[in-house]
Amino acid sequence: MTMRLIGRATVLACVLAGLCASTAGASVARCNVPIRMSDGITLRANLFLPRDSGRFPLILTATGYNKDATNPTGQACSTSGGIASADPALLDKGYAVMLLDDRGTGASGGAWDSWGQRTQDDYGEVLDWIQAQPWSDTQVATTGASYMGITSFLIAEADAARVAAGKPRAVKTIWADVPMADAYRDVTFHGGAVDAGFIPLWLGLTTALSSVPPSTTPTEPQDAVPTWLGHLKNGLDFAGNKIVGAATGADDAYDGPFYELRSPARRAAEIRIPVAWTGGWWDIFQRGEPLLYEALTNAPVKKLFMSPHYHVSGGPAMEDPDIRLKWFDRWLKGSPTGVESKPNVNLYPATGGTKWQHFSAWPVPGTSYKRLHLADEKALADAKPAAGAGDEAPLLPVSSPCSRLTAQWTAGAAALGPCETDNRTFEATALTYTTPPLPRDTNVTGLLSANVWAELTAKDATLVAVLSDVDASGASNQVTAGFLLASQRALDTTRSTYDGTRMIRPWHPFTRDSQEPVTPGQPTAYRIEIYPTSAIFKKGHRLRLTISGANTPTTLTPLPALANELGGTIRLLHGGPYDSWIQIPVLGSSPGRGVLSGSR
Repeated sequence: MTMRLIGRATVLACVLAGLCASTAGASVARCNVPIRMSDGITLRANLFLPRDSGRFPLILTATGYNKDATNPTGQACSTSGGIASADPALLDKGYAVMLLDDRGTGASGGAWDSWGQRTQDDYGEVLDWIQAQPWSDTQVATTGASYMGITSFLIAEADAARVAAGKPRAVKTIWADVPMADAYRDVTFHGGAVDAGFIPLWLGLTTALSSVPPSTTPTEPQDAVPTWLGHLKNGLDFAGNKIVGAATGADDAYDGPFYELRSPARRAAEIRIPVAWTGGWWDIFQRGEPLLYEALTNAPVKKLFMSPHYHVSGGPAMEDPDIRLKWFDRWLKGSPTGVESKPNVNLYPATGGTKWQHFSAWPVPGTSYKRLHLADEKALADAKPAAGAGDEAPLLPVSSPCSRLTAQWTAGAAALGPCETDNRTFEATALTYTTPPLPRDTNVTGLLSANVWAELTAKDATLVAVLSDVDASGASNQVTAGFLLASQRALDTTRSTYDGTRMIRPWHPFTRDSQEPVTPGQPTAYRIEIYPTSAIFKKGHRLRLTISGANTPTTLTPLPALANELGGTIRLLHGGPYDSWIQIPVLGSSPGRGVLSGSR
């Protein structure tokens, strides 16, 4: 799910002639290789070999973005297919490279359904095919960014099922960039609201890229034409139905089997191979990338790298620029590259940092969880106020789009200059609570949440909780955010995450059955999951919690809930019997007095 272009080089072209093979130097390219599935559908892959004989480990990338998007009906295939790319430099290192069109996309037949069961069954059959090829040494690494990072995990999970059925393991390792963990919570919906900034864009992109004639058209029109017509029909049916269903509150608006099947974290415990992956603090998968570390309970080696960037932008350079190649060399060739001894968790702070920080696990051991309480005069304070009070604001259906929220949830495509680092116009129609200046630099790293007591005059509300770093000029730089639809406030305490007895990540089921109507005028607690981060708040800066009722244009409240909240007001309660707070994970704190002194 990205427009990031990885490895733009267009090399190793071959003339399409069915299954064609040609050489470029010592390398061999085979274009649109047919791989027949057990249900009769043919998938197509571009295969690149280091030379015309020998057995090689394979670096596999599976895409839904049309592997030949840059030359859809041309006379060549290459390692760079536009959005989906393979790395030709790996050929010089003795690896075979394969770029596979997912079912129903590019030149592959069948119907695309965003990683449905039949597509995931395909992955196991493709691995069977790979291990049977004369050029294959039977070992595979899966890799790619975004969509291709997600398939990297799903292929490995399909391989785990093969191994359980008695077949030899194929996938020996994963290196994935910006993958998701949870198909419902990470990107499709946020707290029960549709990700209107990215999901229509993504479904439209996937549909459009497979709406061009397949790259087999010049040489195999008898196969390409029905494949193309099937893509055209299915793209409109699948994407259109999902968008309408989500917006109108149909079954697509709730978590359930559809999203669970497509969530790599749900079966990540089945993965028993080394895994490395990268993520971004403002990526669309910000929530899920660290969560994968927790879900990969049986991976013998796992390495997480998180840094400040959007989905389509790059972050700071890795400390070892060759680490990805060293990763493949270690697990596919047994070379003593030492990658297994690298730190498990590698974080470059979203704000305030100048270098990578290294930890043994996630959540980071030794974290102190500090609660800052909403207080009078729009303050965030160390102690809960003794007397009860509240602050009122209208539940507006729109907000200012000038915020980092807009940049993040359009994958960085709508980054609006100064809006990325100053949310003040967004805050103007919201309620904000701010600490005094910090007495020292403060490292906030880990899981966050807010507990907000509120009275609503409406039957529902969208709650957007934003944590910002406010500098001396007053600019409010968003660090992270979380979302909750008031009617989806139900908690599953058995799936929530704890530090001892303290809940540090709430789990909301987001199902139709878990909905709880809001009683207007009744004080109610709303536990909001705020997405994880790592940030250094500098001495003299202030922390700010903003509670907004909208996030325009990048989240959309489903229409039934939106109708229930229009025209209402929200009164945030604090003090007395209603303790509203934000819970902050603090590293390296020391005992003392004042904001974020380190007390638990």
